[in-house]
Amino acid sequence: MIDISNLKIRQDIDRVNLLQWGHFSILTLAFIVEGFLNVKIFWTLFSLIGLGIFYKLYFKTLTDLYYSFWTFSFATASLIVYKLYHIIMSQSDLQLFYLYLVAGIILSIEAYILLSPIYYPRVSWWEYDFRYRDDLKVKFSYEEKEFEARLTDLRRSAGCLASFEEVSVGDKIKIFASNGVKEFSFLVEIMSRRRYSLGRPCTHGVKFIFNDEYLESDYDEFHNYWVNEKVFKRSTRYRKQGSNA
Repeated sequence: MIDISNLKIRQDIDRVNLLQWGHFSILTLAFIVEGFLNVKIFWTLFSLIGLGIFYKLYFKTLTDLYYSFWTFSFATASLIVYKLYHIIMSQSDLQLFYLYLVAGIILSIEAYILLSPIYYPRVSWWEYDFRYRDDLKVKFSYEEKEFEARLTDLRRSAGCLASFEEVSVGDKIKIFASNGVKEFSFLVEIMSRRRYSLGRPCTHGVKFIFNDEYLESDYDEFHNYWVNEKVFKRSTRYRKQGSNA
């Protein structure tokens, strides 16, 4: 289950939908142009039907923000790269080259917008040893109470807060964290909320808010600590596996 009722998120999703319609329309046009150039009418019709079915599922993954969206995006990007390579090697019509190139650019913009903890947080459920998970223990205050949580993702002034306490989308909360030397406090807004299954914490996509009290420089300092901790945990795990071998 996912809650993306935040108005800002809905507006972004609408923009992303327009981008998806953009590369779908351009790929459809490219298929038609390529079919007429190669005089393969029946193959073109078959390809357009396949493209339509593919994009129907593709749009579904975007609407519900399924992680399979990235599988469809990778397949689409692979097709575009293959077509561009084929056109360059065969020295085909440049019109086709530009059509596929524009479709690739639009797809890249869409992927960049969605590559955020707000939409697709990185959660390593497969790692059962908490010592090696890419997360940090934090606390947050909500409705005058303090709760424990884990920060499982931190990118692009956004993050993912995993907690068994569910926070309503649109609410603002304070997160308290530490790097072992300095205590940090951040003000964040809940932008999205995912519930994977019973027994697992709810993941909240949060956007960091910066002002005179909550400085962006503190976020940058804590983000550097976050990255260093990830590198340290991975190196520790590899050394342990090497010693066991």
